[in-house]
Amino acid sequence: MVLTKLTAVEARLFLRDPAAPFAVLAIPVGLLVVFGLLADGGRPSEDFGGQPALSAFVAPLAVTVLLAMLAVLLFPTTIATYREKGVLRRLSASPVPPGRLLTAQLLVNLAAALVAGVLALGVGVLGLGLSLPEHPGGFVLSVALGALALFSVGMLIAALAPSGKAANAIGLVTFFPMLALGGVWVPKEQLPSFLQHVADVLPVGATLNAVRGTWTGTGASALQLLALAACAVLCGGIAARWFRWE
Repeated sequence: MVLTKLTAVEARLFLRDPAAPFAVLAIPVGLLVVFGLLADGGRPSEDFGGQPALSAFVAPLAVTVLLAMLAVLLFPTTIATYREKGVLRRLSASPVPPGRLLTAQLLVNLAAALVAGVLALGVGVLGLGLSLPEHPGGFVLSVALGALALFSVGMLIAALAPSGKAANAIGLVTFFPMLALGGVWVPKEQLPSFLQHVADVLPVGATLNAVRGTWTGTGASALQLLALAACAVLCGGIAARWFRWE
């Protein structure tokens, strides 16, 4: 009951700031529309082994960037801001366990990711001819592990950042290099060979490339899935050890 009320409050606060919901909805949909229409991403492409760029790269990219943005930028900034303003300290002195607030925030962010992802897929399938993932079970597993790993990174940032501004700065410093090295700016196949291995173990790159594999039918590699699980355990463990309520 307490968790339900906290989640409802956090959802209202999330929706009260129009910039965050707009960005969450606009970025994945915008990526699909721009690349699907302007770049003619629905046609088979030699760069992706005869697969359309829309399903072989753009749609997995939209899903991954959505998760990374929520997990590494929005989520830790909110939690660190609550610490800075004393919200976590007041909760720690109340009968409500402070961990419920973290759970409520995670639920709100995951719900936002689900809504935005379904909307983007609907636009892609109905308006752009996007095909659905060929390995739906592997797709769900890859997205779930990717979300777990990325939100563990976000929790680590939230655990260490003393303020909302600091969390946002750390998140940006973490976010953009992971995009560059994870095969987001250019597909993994176009990176130097040694960076291709890096792309498969970083949280953003492992998520993107695992989702790409399940979408096109080749499947996610064991290395990518193990890297995501290891990241979740490592970052989650460090965050739990060093997280401060005050």
